[in-house]
Amino acid sequence: MADRLTIGAVARRTGIRPSAVRFYERHGLVASERLANGYRVYDREALSALRFISRAKALGFSLTEIGEILEVKRSGMEPCGCVKALIERNLRDIDDKIAALSRLWRDLRALTQSRTRSTSSNICPIIEGAQ
Repeated sequence: MADRLTIGAVARRTGIRPSAVRFYERHGLVASERLANGYRVYDREALSALRFISRAKALGFSLTEIGEILEVKRSGMEPCGCVKALIERNLRDIDDKIAALSRLWRDLRALTQSRTRSTSSNICPIIEGAQ
């Protein structure tokens, strides 16, 4: 691998579209250098950060969270404690969402099994009669 890669080469190696690479750069997640012709070039650190971003996004981390993790790493500290805390918080959020979706599922299931009577409903008594 060359010391510096163009955005096209980075995109091919990481599977991340060039527009996404530029987006991450605008948001301070990766850095590039500019050649005299204006082309962006990226080093190994940027390539590593982009692979990390891709994997972290697949695990449900927000770009803000990813930025926090990268900042901890760039400051010379080990980010795994930060990552573990974020994972715990995200797991709690997922548990809350699962509980809310389960309640919604039960409510919708009950609506499909309820008998509807013709009322003076404006649109549909199934929804309007739901509690």
